Formats: sequence, C-alpha cells, structure tokens
Amino acid sequence: MHPSSVNSPLNQISLCPAWAHAGGEESAVVLSTRVRIARNLTGELFPYRMDTDGRIRVMRAAARAIASLSMNGEGVFFSLAALAPLEIALLMERRAISPQLARDDKPRGVFAWKNADRAIMVCEEDHLRLTDIVPGVAPRKAHENLLPVLEEISSQLNFVSDSSLGFLTACPANLGAAVRTSLFCHLPGLVLTGGIEDLVSHAADAGFTLRGFWGEASEVHGSMFQLTDGPGLSHQTSDMLSRIESLGQEVIEREALARIALQTERPALLKDKIARALAILQVCRALTGAETLALFSAIRLGVDIGFIEGLSRETISLLTFELGRSHLTWTAESDGTPDQRQVRRAARAREVFSHARFAA
Repeated sequence: MHPSSVNSPLNQISLCPAWAHAGGEESAVVLSTRVRIARNLTGELFPYRMDTDGRIRVMRAAARAIASLSMNGEGVFFSLAALAPLEIALLMERRAISPQLARDDKPRGVFAWKNADRAIMVCEEDHLRLTDIVPGVAPRKAHENLLPVLEEISSQLNFVSDSSLGFLTACPANLGAAVRTSLFCHLPGLVLTGGIEDLVSHAADAGFTLRGFWGEASEVHGSMFQLTDGPGLSHQTSDMLSRIESLGQEVIEREALARIALQTERPALLKDKIARALAILQVCRALTGAETLALFSAIRLGVDIGFIEGLSRETISLLTFELGRSHLTWTAESDGTPDQRQVRRAARAREVFSHARFAA
C-alpha cells in the first residue's frame, strides 16, 4: 500500500461511490442523479472574497454545527489543509468534493458520509454546499436525503436570504431555493449516431447544459456527460425536480432510439466496436486513463444491449473508479510512474475481462 494510505483518515470512508454498486436497468443510461443545496452564513463575505481568517471562522462554525448533527457518526469531517495531495485527489475521484474545492489553497473542508454519496463542502463557491448522489433518475430521493441534514444545520447556523430573491449565493444563477440538480449519463448511442448535438441544443433551449466527465469546463470521456439544470432563480424546488425528472426520461428515450438505430442500420460497425474493445481489454499490456474510459464505454454498451456476457454494469462502474489515477496510486507501494500505472491498469483489466464473452 502507498505510504499515504497508512493511518489515513480516508480509510474511514468508502473510496468507491455507493451509486456505482447499482446495476439495474434504472441506471443503464442515467447512472446517477446529484442534488446540491447551497447556503451562506449571515454577516460573512462569500468564500472567494474571504481572507484566511474569515475562512477559518466559517470552517469552525460549520464544524461545530456538523458535530451536533444526529447523524454525525455516519460521516467524517476533513480539513483539506491537513490532507496530502493524493488524499484530496481521491476525494475528488469519489466525487465527495468538486474539482474547484480540490484546487483551492485556502482553508476549506468537507464532511463526507462513510457509506453514502452524501457530503457537505465548506468554503467552496458558497459557505456550505450539501450534495447527495443516488443511482438512476431520482432527484426527489436525493433531495429528501438532504432535507433532515439541512433542517438540523439550519437550527445551528443563520443563513442569509432575501424576501424576494430567496437564499443568497455567490453565483447569482443559484439564487432562490439555491438548489441545483444534475444527471450523470452514458450516451454512446447519441454520440455514435450524431444525435448528441441535437440533445445539446434541445437541453439548452430547456435551460440545461451538457458538460464533460467532471462537470463544468471538463472534457468528455467515454461518452459520459453531466446534464445540469441552468439558472432558474426559482423558489419552487418541486418544479425544478420535476423538470430534471422529465428531461432525464427524455434522455433515456433518445438514447434507446439511437441504440436501436445502430443495431438496425449499422450492426456490423456496432459489433466491431464492442468486440474490438473487449479484445483489447483481454490482451492489453498498458492503458491510459482516457483510453480506459473509451473502452469501458463500448463494453458498457455491449452489456446493455446483450452483446457481452459474463459482466455486469456494477462491475464496470466499480472498475472505473478502481482504475482511476489516484486510486491506482493509493493501492500501490509508491507513487509510481505514468508507465507503471498504465501497466497496472492493464493487468487489472485483463483479469476482470478474461471472464467476459462476446455473444452477438
């Protein structure tokens, strides 16, 4: 094991997201739903305008409120300043923290649940950002998971709000209920048929944005996208949840039609793409992270449409995180070189995919 992993506080939480264990049809296209609620303390500047003392003051107030939660024992509070860079990278890979929080160099922290994809980020863009991630299209479930946490914290802290604008946030687009939702989607059918451009346009017209693998300003890997609701300035959370529920179902239908089109109009090319990906994963000797995600996308598609046997969606999802750069380093005896990580990634892929069979 890597030296950083010995006695690390991260050993108290699961490093693979809970939603990755879902393997049913409900998470075939939309792998997960995330709901985020932002709040800011009365009398304090927003984090991006704060000096170090201000950040520490908010951190302490948040830590005291979190310590009083009835579910406090279900999670662990991390001050990111006390963590090694590898530990911070692991939290980001697990999606317990955002890339923005990971990159910051001022005092900030996160309270992460041990066995659930639920967290409270402290001093990210806002003072507090509560997030919950659940499998499939389930924004109401994610929101309901956060409500008792928010209620308890609200009894300990005073949050700034306006009678007409609602809860005040660092970004004006989040004003109102200060609730944002997003879907993490696998859309290879739409990518291969060119339908993804129409979806991007349709989503934009409806007030949504299609983003990359890590969200805002990130690249697309393995036909994975985040579909995020746009500025709503709404006080009606139920309406916002209904909108993303409806769009999620539409995305599933569009992707299903695209996959049918591929099977009927381009069957040979579809089979070749999936069979070729499986063959590479069964014999490869080195794999980059980006290549792995692209190959896994083809394999996941093959599992979904019945072209590959001996694998499950859950296996692919869990392996995606297991073979992430930070997780590979965490389980190694040393940092290792990029070449060594690629060799280890390929060896693990061969081990898992040796049991799979192309059955089309």
